[in-house]
Amino acid sequence: MVEHATENRRVAGSIPARGIKLCTLTIISNERYNEKMRPSVRLLRVYSDKKSKALKLRRQGYSYLEIAQALRISKSTAYEWSRKVKLSEIAKKRIQRKIKEALRKGLIAYNRIYGPIRSEEAAKIREKYKEKAAKEISKERGKLSPRDLQLIGLALFWAEGSKKRRNQTEFSNSDPFIIQAIMRFFREVCKVSENKIKAKIHLYPKINPREATLYWSKITKLPITQFTKPQIQISKASKGKRPRNTLPYGTLHLVISNTELTWRIKGWIEGIINLARV
Repeated sequence: MVEHATENRRVAGSIPARGIKLCTLTIISNERYNEKMRPSVRLLRVYSDKKSKALKLRRQGYSYLEIAQALRISKSTAYEWSRKVKLSEIAKKRIQRKIKEALRKGLIAYNRIYGPIRSEEAAKIREKYKEKAAKEISKERGKLSPRDLQLIGLALFWAEGSKKRRNQTEFSNSDPFIIQAIMRFFREVCKVSENKIKAKIHLYPKINPREATLYWSKITKLPITQFTKPQIQISKASKGKRPRNTLPYGTLHLVISNTELTWRIKGWIEGIINLARV
């Protein structure tokens, strides 16, 4: 025991005091360096983790904005990290769906804010030109020539008339002024006999058939006897969502069974088409 103790003292005594001091300083400095480097290591780990998540989200079809919001990074960083990712068809469809949804929401928000303003401005402009047009037309009242009436009637029929039938001339509309104009065209330009014109009303639920018949009889100046039984239907386009008062008297459908008239109107329209070609 005495020998071992003496030997230990000799070993300890053999290390210079200066060497012990240098070893101690080296250990302390290494610990301080590690403490300083710990935040940088954490940042690198966070950076690597976020980048991996960004790549994963992009492969799933997330937009750069969605990735930026999910990982709390800038959109430019999200783009730089994941711009080289090849997207699958499912991911592409998701991105396209999100773009369409964003556009739809943006349009709704825009219309909610600016819609009333635009409507008010449009109403002012419309009233201004309505008054101006009314004054100009009042000066020329009674000067509508047969040629003018023919062109008006053909334009209306070209837009709203049926071109499928070979032996019937058919025209449908819900605007009473358009119906009055086309009736003048049939009577004054086409010289159609009164008894040849038949009328049918397409009604929507909760419209009174008798009231609608009396209304259109007054507009067309046709006797009620020339009206067939009204048809009640729901528009396929609106699927029952149309507001109740949009068409309070339904839509009027005019039919003239005359093959010669049908082809004459088609010939006039073809002539206008040829003249309008550049």
